[in-house]
Parts: sequence; structure tokens; C-alpha cells
Amino acid sequence: MFKKHTLNSIVVIFFVLLISTTAFAQDAIVDIDNLDKGIININYNKNIDNMKVMITKGISKDFYDLEPNMNYPLQFGNGEYTVSILKHVKDNQYRQIGKETVKLELEDEEKVFLQSIQRINWNEDMTAIKKAKELTNDAKDDEEKVRIIYDYITSNIEYDNEKASTVQIGYTPSIDSTLKTKTGMCYDYTALFAAMLRSVGVPTKLVMGYKIDIEEYHAWNQVCLNDRWVNVDTTYDSAYIQKGIPIPMIKEAEEYKIEKIY
Repeated sequence: MFKKHTLNSIVVIFFVLLISTTAFAQDAIVDIDNLDKGIININYNKNIDNMKVMITKGISKDFYDLEPNMNYPLQFGNGEYTVSILKHVKDNQYRQIGKETVKLELEDEEKVFLQSIQRINWNEDMTAIKKAKELTNDAKDDEEKVRIIYDYITSNIEYDNEKASTVQIGYTPSIDSTLKTKTGMCYDYTALFAAMLRSVGVPTKLVMGYKIDIEEYHAWNQVCLNDRWVNVDTTYDSAYIQKGIPIPMIKEAEEYKIEKIY
């Protein structure tokens, strides 16, 4: 649970399209070396402070901070995407300085949900990833991997109410920090769960929206098990599990309203 504007502040961005900027400037390119994994990278050689990446496909759209050496997901399925670079003008106004189209043609569209991306940032050297591999070393299948990592997070990470009420716009979780402090808000829980599962080969989504019995904006996960996506809510369940109260791991779809998927 967290303030909606913390993660979705970009939806109120206004940007001005310049007629002359129909393609990327000479010093900006979309790196498609990992397009077969459903992700892109953007190389931009100028100052990137306060710049954004906008990725659209049809009516689906998402915004990200522009960072060096960062993966950006094409999570809206196969088809043509438009990737735009936005430069800050003032307040919440941004100017588009270029755009480029990319066509995604994955045989397995779940591949994108195995990758490290800006909101679920991980690599093999991170403590959380080493922990995931240690925990699941003897797991016989994906379902057991999910259960093991779910049990670990819900038993060990406590909800941080103060962080949820004071977190600043643009916050992105650090999975190692969450693991070290053993505290976090729902965004932290879900990023940690997704990163740990992705690192051991289980396609996992970070989902944002609403749960029927929670007023605040919420984040949870969807995990691919037996060829279907199921809802898992480590944040919600941790409060029960840490009090010794049993609760089902897999949630009913009707309990949630999805707004964003990563």
C-alpha cells in the first residue's frame, strides 16, 4: 500500500511535440541487442538529468526515468512500440526530443517477465539473488520455488507504515536494501519477490492497482504457474503469517483491479 502519485506521477506529465523531432537525435539510439528477451536499452550521450523514456503500444503507455545501462520492458505483448525521449522543460512539462519505433516478435511473450528492468532491478551478484538460488537449490519445480520464496518473504519482511506514508515521488526499490533491513512497503515486497523468482527462472509480474479491501493504491505479483497467471500478495499475507494466521497464497482474481503491469 502506498500513495498512488509516488509511482504514477508521470501520468500527469504534459509534453510538447516539436515538428522537427520525428526521429532520435544523432546522439540517441535504441539498443535492441536484447529485443529477443522483450527489453531494450537506450544510449543517450548527453546530460540525462530529469529526462524520461515514454514507451507506447496502441493505447498502452508507460514512463520511466532515463538511466544509463538500464533495461526497459516491452511488456504489452508483440507488436509495434514507439519509444520516445522526453526532456524536462519546467514543472511537470516535458518536451519530446525524438522517437523511434521497435517491433517486438517474441515466440514466448513470457520472456520479458524474466528480465531485470528499472522497477525490478537485479543481477547475479546481489545478496537477494544469491539467497533465492540458495533457498531453491533443491526445489523440484516452479511451484515449489514460488512457495519457498513466498514463505521466506512473508515470514521475514515487515511492513513499514512510515515509509509508505512519506516515500517520495520517483522512488524505486532496492531489493538488497529490503532484504537487509527486513522492512518495506508493498512496492518493496513485490520487487523483491519478482526479482528473486525471475532469477530462478519463474516468470513473474509486478502489478499495481487496487485490492477490494484496501483503500490505498497497492502492488502485488502475478506468477506463471502451470501455464496460467495467478495473483500472489506477499505484502497482504505477511501480516497474517507473522501472527501465525493461515492464509491462501494464491488469491482470487476478483479481489484485484489491475492498472499497471511490469
